[in-house]
Amino acid sequence: MLLGKFDILWLIICSGLVFFMQAGFLCLESGLTRTKNSINVAIKNITDFGIATIVYYSIGFGLMYGSSYAGIFGSDNFLTVFSSSDPQIPVFFLFQLMFCGTAATIVSGAVAERMKFSAYIIVTTLISSTIYPIFGHWAWGKELYLWTNSTGWLAKQGFVDFAGSTVVHSVGGWVGLVAMIIIGSRTGKYGKNGEVKNITGHNLPIAMLGTLILWFGWIGFNGGSTLSFSPKIPGIIVNTMLSASGGMAAALIYGWIRMKYAEATLPLNGALAGLVAITASCHAVSSANSILIGIIAGILMFETRILIDKFKLDDAVGAIPVHLTGGIWGTLAVGIFGDYNLLGTGLDRYSQIGIQLVGILTCAVFALITSFTILGIVNSFYRLRVTTDNERQGLNYAEHRASTELTDLFMEMEYQKQTGDLSTNLTIEPFTEVGQIAERYNLVLDKIRTNIRDKEELTNQLEENLKHIQSDLATASKIQSSILSQEDKLIGGLEIGIRYIPLSKVGGDFFHISELKPGLVRVFLADATGHGVQAALITMVIKTLYESLNRSIYSVHEMLFYLNNEFLNSFQNLNQFFTCIIVDIDTNRNIIKYSSAGHNNQYLINHGDIVKLGKKGRMIGVLQNAKYSAQELDFGQDSQLLLFTDGLTEEFNIENEEFGEHRLDEIVKNKGKIPIGKYLDSILNYQKDFLKNMPIQDDTTILGIHRKV
Repeated sequence: MLLGKFDILWLIICSGLVFFMQAGFLCLESGLTRTKNSINVAIKNITDFGIATIVYYSIGFGLMYGSSYAGIFGSDNFLTVFSSSDPQIPVFFLFQLMFCGTAATIVSGAVAERMKFSAYIIVTTLISSTIYPIFGHWAWGKELYLWTNSTGWLAKQGFVDFAGSTVVHSVGGWVGLVAMIIIGSRTGKYGKNGEVKNITGHNLPIAMLGTLILWFGWIGFNGGSTLSFSPKIPGIIVNTMLSASGGMAAALIYGWIRMKYAEATLPLNGALAGLVAITASCHAVSSANSILIGIIAGILMFETRILIDKFKLDDAVGAIPVHLTGGIWGTLAVGIFGDYNLLGTGLDRYSQIGIQLVGILTCAVFALITSFTILGIVNSFYRLRVTTDNERQGLNYAEHRASTELTDLFMEMEYQKQTGDLSTNLTIEPFTEVGQIAERYNLVLDKIRTNIRDKEELTNQLEENLKHIQSDLATASKIQSSILSQEDKLIGGLEIGIRYIPLSKVGGDFFHISELKPGLVRVFLADATGHGVQAALITMVIKTLYESLNRSIYSVHEMLFYLNNEFLNSFQNLNQFFTCIIVDIDTNRNIIKYSSAGHNNQYLINHGDIVKLGKKGRMIGVLQNAKYSAQELDFGQDSQLLLFTDGLTEEFNIENEEFGEHRLDEIVKNKGKIPIGKYLDSILNYQKDFLKNMPIQDDTTILGIHRKV
């Protein structure tokens, strides 16, 4: 077959279009992966074409289009010397080379973000030198100067794959599937219970641009497969566009129905699945059938994506649903929808479907066995997958020492995390979003440093105070007396009664009442372990930490969280702990917010209804990063709170009977209209009568809070 000038020009143009698809794959795959791996994916897409060119020229072209040995492989035309006087062979090689590069590139997306760069070069070499050219010989093998004479055994039996649904796309898909199985899924992709965690690409608009480039390049992919400037070309291109649109629409609508929202990659992969599927039959089906082929391809793509996730096969960009499933369906569609006359195989419908199935299965068996064997052997000696640390760090840096502004930022932050050194600000890249993040982070660092300095100053001050308190009980008593004013108060419309009874001169109870802002009063009550000087020292610690934290407006449960961590970090050597409660009384909103750290039950009285505020949360000083919760309850006019330490209820009389909560319950039920101060005195008198002159065994604090009418 001799090519005319227009035929040669057309094949050169189509080769350029198919080559431009490499740019599409680069944009698509790098856009669908994370920033830390985007450079690695882009480098693979450039490198694989160069490697494929050298290998296909040296070995692959001869195996595919050399003189056939029993229809199995070509035996010559290795390292072909192209003649300038005969452009037919060079232009044919050029066009076929583009197809080889496409088959190799498909694997890149499937194994993105966890395969070594060197391992990917091995895969590219395997496809370009062996799998693609040998199967290509079976399906497309022909005499170079008489292209109408098929030499491959599959083609002789009537197998039709016009532009490579199986020869190109399924081959790449099968090898990609094997590589995915051998190297496993990305870290964190699948949970322990089988849940699928979506890993969103860093730049979906770039991925969509890549899809449009591929869509455009497919004009040359399918249109150039005529191998001549033929009148059939417009119809082939129209069918290609229709199938792509059908796949896009079907994937979007079907996925929208299944997922209840329009997922961003559905139109992208749906269009590609339609393009892959029509590639085998675009020359021999009607326009209506082209749309139907695309629609079915879009649906099958979506279902395949769900299926491989069930088997925990991690396909980073959707290469298997698009290229493998789309290729299988498109090849089978030749037999279902193809026009007998245009196919020209002389087979009836069922025979054509049968030979199409034979071609599909042959490709699967050959590609799977060959790639499993070779890659499995290589992986046993040289791991194809990067290390877990490299995967977390990102392949941009781990494989290529290529960095981005965001990667540099993360590395500086990781250094601070590992060393705890917060003395140096992060580097700010001006006029970038990453620079803005770094600038904000540095402001946070400044605040942390300020807090650390304040904390150190407070700690030093407290240590000095503790030395004086420890040496002088009288000083401790004086300080505690100044802290714990026992005078009844009227704050923010609240009548507050206070009764504080230490076991000795000093005690382990501490309370603090303050108006944070008009209409918001905070009450803090704590009970430290032990008695006497030791307990008094703990109250000094509590006082210092609480007042330093109370400068910031934390919610009640946040206050407990930070108080616990500060206590553990600064005073862990004290080997002490305490229980406490915090109540915010908001008279503007008529509510209270209550949080407890191991403190015993307290009482809220609303118009005669009594609510026990439960004992929740761990004691302060037991567990780092302990979590606390808050309750929100109504607190209207005439509402009352009774807050106390366990010295009130955990007292025993001479008969070893405990005063207990049940007696306090009865007192609370019968409060009536007694003023709050007298009411607290009546509780203490009741306890005194119960103890029958037995001395108290613990410090006791009672706070009564009454919202005046």
